[in-house]
Amino acid sequence: MKPSAKKITRVKDDSLYGLLSSYKSSYTYVRVLVSEAENAIAVQFADNPKYFNSQARERYKNYRVLRRLEIGIPKMSLKYLVPENLIAVMGPLLEINVPPEKVVIVDSIKKDGLYTIETSRKYQTKIVQGVRKILNMSPQKRYEILEKYLSGNQEYQHG
Repeated sequence: MKPSAKKITRVKDDSLYGLLSSYKSSYTYVRVLVSEAENAIAVQFADNPKYFNSQARERYKNYRVLRRLEIGIPKMSLKYLVPENLIAVMGPLLEINVPPEKVVIVDSIKKDGLYTIETSRKYQTKIVQGVRKILNMSPQKRYEILEKYLSGNQEYQHG
């Protein structure tokens, strides 16, 4: 007699990590640039780190990249979310506490894959705190952002 084939059953994972697992290939990479010569700071967001090199090198040649240890975070990426998700839900400043009139936002996600927030070095502490807050986001908060993005996007497409 042949042994019966075992039936493989998939268990639906309704846990937070189970729900996020379909978005595990989604990442937001962050780079913080500082220029003492221009007295400026810039934060760049991309869904692929290769886009950091594609940006016009001439524009940021006087800038120095802050290392993760200088910012005080373990990694410079955020799993399960892409920059479009963050921008749509958190707003164009990504809840970074800087006066909107003191900021220049360069949204070239569709063209170059980069979203850049530039401001004066006077706001460096607030920029670093905002980046820390984004990168240290809990999985629950990430899921909430993803859920808000998907529900808002769905209403926009169908309504």
